[in-house]
Amino acid sequence: MTEPAADQVAALARSIEDDLKGTMHEERVRAIRARLEGPLRVAIAGRVKAGKSTLLNALVGERLAPTDAGECTRIVSWYRKGQGYQVTAKMKSGASETLAFQRPEGALTISLGGLAEKDIDAIDVSWPASTLDRVTLIDTPGLASINDENSRRTREFLEYDGDKPGDADAVIYLMRHLHKSDVAFLDAFMDRSVTAASPVNAVAVLSRADEIGAGRRDAMDSATRIATRYRDDPIVSSLAATCVPVAGLLAETGLTLREDEAAALRALAATPPEVLEQMLLSADQLCDLHASDLTVELRRSLLDRLGLFGVRIAIDMVNQKGATTAAALAPLLIEQSGLTRLRKVIDEHFLPRARVLQARSALVALRALARDLKNSNPEIADKLDRDAERIEASAVDFARVRAAHLIASGTVTVRDDERSALDLLLLGNGTAALGITDGANGDDVRKAALTQIERWRQRAGDPLASPALVEVFETAARVCEAHYAGATA
Repeated sequence: MTEPAADQVAALARSIEDDLKGTMHEERVRAIRARLEGPLRVAIAGRVKAGKSTLLNALVGERLAPTDAGECTRIVSWYRKGQGYQVTAKMKSGASETLAFQRPEGALTISLGGLAEKDIDAIDVSWPASTLDRVTLIDTPGLASINDENSRRTREFLEYDGDKPGDADAVIYLMRHLHKSDVAFLDAFMDRSVTAASPVNAVAVLSRADEIGAGRRDAMDSATRIATRYRDDPIVSSLAATCVPVAGLLAETGLTLREDEAAALRALAATPPEVLEQMLLSADQLCDLHASDLTVELRRSLLDRLGLFGVRIAIDMVNQKGATTAAALAPLLIEQSGLTRLRKVIDEHFLPRARVLQARSALVALRALARDLKNSNPEIADKLDRDAERIEASAVDFARVRAAHLIASGTVTVRDDERSALDLLLLGNGTAALGITDGANGDDVRKAALTQIERWRQRAGDPLASPALVEVFETAARVCEAHYAGATA
């Protein structure tokens, strides 16, 4: 069976590292290898006030990213797994400076000290959170900002440039509704080459979904219907794999809910029904001085932490499900927020092909290195470029991603009865990709593979099929051949 693309790219990086030992490019190759061997890099992007930092906190399970406008929200910030607690400023000069930080009320506050924001390339937060074992999350400044410098930082960080790879392997893009600038950004992030970004490694999130319909109790149901329409929209489906609704604030608070907050919610839930219903009509009425014995400060704090929708849902959970403690209430809030579904998308869509996404990024970086080496070391440059091109052309893993991209982006159109089979084959995992039970015995795998090889070879032989369509069918046949070879071995 063909060696996985990630292993081929790793082997190429190791060989080039040996060739360049002692040169100015040695550290660059080492960084490429570290990227390939480390966690998947997932960037969170979107327009200003889309809720990026709040969603990042929900995914981590701790309040690490600042959610209020400030210096740090205007800088690309990395959140990675560490053995201890450390915050570092990566300067544009190449130097690193340790930053002081505090955690008042559980939220991380970072001080830049005397450092100028314009001199900082990125902030690196190293934190011992188990949720960062498999992914490194990257918070980016808001797009369409009044200060275009903030937007420029995000565009430079994420948009594909033929001369260099993007710094993220995948992106979660937040939007409150489909704006033309959202489409423009996603289109810029995606390049049409084999190893660049595509719908395969981009997911759209309908963010702050609880605010739809003024935070009505059925807000998430409405958001789900809107997200489904976006997911079926040809423009969105050509740029992102799927669209899911998430109430980031509710998710963040659910994961960090305190017992004193649960007690405040219990007190509110005990308010006479006719009074409580009136209070929950608006934020102003909830915080009316005479509406409740619970202090106005506590009620405002609940609004800040949960939003009006979250307060309504939490009180329903207390009254209807008896969730009177933080331990009982928190999981119910998280489920209502849509975070569980987003995590499932990450687990099922990004992580199974994490090494392929990382290998694509590493291969782009190696080819960029080859271009830079042409003048100083043409022999190594030519060798690196040839080997990278061979891997790119021959690796079934890359071919699968490209074929899936051609279908998802609408570049090729296949019949409805073929679409589901191709999606399963090109994006599925294990023998289940062949449409049979995962872990099936060798005979069943070979039989299913041969059936599909015949099907896709026959379709590839259609004289009226476009070259791109032939490529998709040929790739499908190659994937089946790989399964057959694996079962035979």
